Amino acid sequence: MKKKVIINSEYDTDYQEKIETFVLGSILLDREVMHQVASEFQVKLFSKEENIAIANGMIKLHIANKPIDLLTLVEQLKKDHQLDTAGGIVYVSNLTSNVLGSGHLEYHLRLLQQYWLARYINESCQYAQMQILEYKEDVFDVYANLQNTLDEATNDLVKKDLISIQNIHLDLIKKSYENLGGNSTSGVPTGLTRLDALTNGFQNSDLIILAGRTSMGKTAFAVSVLIEPVIRQKIPVAFFSLEMSKEQVVGRVQSILSKVNVSKIVKKQLSYDEIDVIYRSCNGLSDAPFYIDDTPNISLMELKTKTRKMVRENGVRMIVVDYLQLMRSGLKTSSREQEVAEISKGLKAIAKELNIPVIALSQLSRNVEQRGGSKTPMLSDLRDSGQIEQDADMVLFCFRPEYYHLSEYDWFGINLQTENLFMLIVAKHRNGVLGEIPLNSYGEFTQIDNHKDNYMLYSNEKNSSKLIPIEAINSSKLIPEIITNSSNIMPINSNFDNEKGSAILPPNNTNNSQIIPNIEIDDITDLLDNPPF
Repeated sequence: MKKKVIINSEYDTDYQEKIETFVLGSILLDREVMHQVASEFQVKLFSKEENIAIANGMIKLHIANKPIDLLTLVEQLKKDHQLDTAGGIVYVSNLTSNVLGSGHLEYHLRLLQQYWLARYINESCQYAQMQILEYKEDVFDVYANLQNTLDEATNDLVKKDLISIQNIHLDLIKKSYENLGGNSTSGVPTGLTRLDALTNGFQNSDLIILAGRTSMGKTAFAVSVLIEPVIRQKIPVAFFSLEMSKEQVVGRVQSILSKVNVSKIVKKQLSYDEIDVIYRSCNGLSDAPFYIDDTPNISLMELKTKTRKMVRENGVRMIVVDYLQLMRSGLKTSSREQEVAEISKGLKAIAKELNIPVIALSQLSRNVEQRGGSKTPMLSDLRDSGQIEQDADMVLFCFRPEYYHLSEYDWFGINLQTENLFMLIVAKHRNGVLGEIPLNSYGEFTQIDNHKDNYMLYSNEKNSSKLIPIEAINSSKLIPEIITNSSNIMPINSNFDNEKGSAILPPNNTNNSQIIPNIEIDDITDLLDNPPF
């Protein structure tokens, strides 16, 4: 049996007005019920002029924390010069005449929401139809605007419930236990040792901005960090390439895996042996969950629609957008800066709604070129809008000192040779520390990889703490001794905590043995085997 479709007929209009009267009368009859439905009670749900004025008066009383009854409502309507619009004292008095109680108020309010949504969809579609028939706008823009309008309407109606901190706390503890003892990350891994140590993988609901000047290696970095999740761990990822074709993106992946010059792959200048090497070394691509969309000038709403579909149908766990300034917001804006701000906010909304990390590449302004010194980029260099740095959970800058003819780069007192040096600068990190990570760039393969001296750079105790294998721990040691030894080296990490980034944490001089009781290793083992949930 087909569901009844709500239309704006005379019968339905009359029925809607009866429901509106019942809802308003229920609130007048029970002054406490407004607190239960305040988040759902909105003026726009009412269609009759008298009811709109009354609902507006009730909301004003509720905001002012005043009781809602016949006397206070009439007084408020008089104050707003809306009593005549509301039908006078007689109409307001009759609201409770057919109401016996407020027991079904939430159900009737839900009916009003359905009627309002039906009216809203009808009006929005009529407006879109008019634009299409009169050729006022491109049909894809009309579609994007219509979808955005309908999304905003449903988001406004569907309210998220408040969740107790206890439930969130226990859920986080459970996930922490699940990650114990394994090599897996809580987020999407990158394969870059120091970056994964800093982030534990790109985290869900995070917007990561990867920014740099032209030829700094933004796309090379974005493609390189997909090798680990897509090829080795088979984590589904979507790549929206607004700048390069899908063939060029795959060519870069082939070059990284086969170590064949990317230029020869793109230009189809390969020898028989090179083709054979690419074929054999790229077997992992045959079942890689890597989805590429090279739609140029894609709008925010189109990207959102495609991402939703891929998350639902393909289980996509991360998306990459290359790059942000080539997108369209699909909305009418007064300036390019405002449009970029809308795109930035939209990308953050996608990350949060779908609970996946979103990596968006971004250009930097020419201010970098005009500065003297090392040309190191800053947050103020982000191009077109300051909204980008506000929305981002992480801002990563790509910087190659060699590009500016610098022979050495000062990395916390260590002079690094700039040949093939790629500095990843963590300029903003909402949930972690800041700093700089030395990597290596291989231009012929368009690959960004761990620094060739990665182990040497972090081998001293000041820069890195050595992890002790579990079997090497003497069971007779007490937990306070282990914690004391660990605390002496863990608080300061000079690789990330620098004067330009987060404040350096002070050394932990606390005498842990005075605070922590003598707990034997067996007690901890029992805790791991029997977690408290």
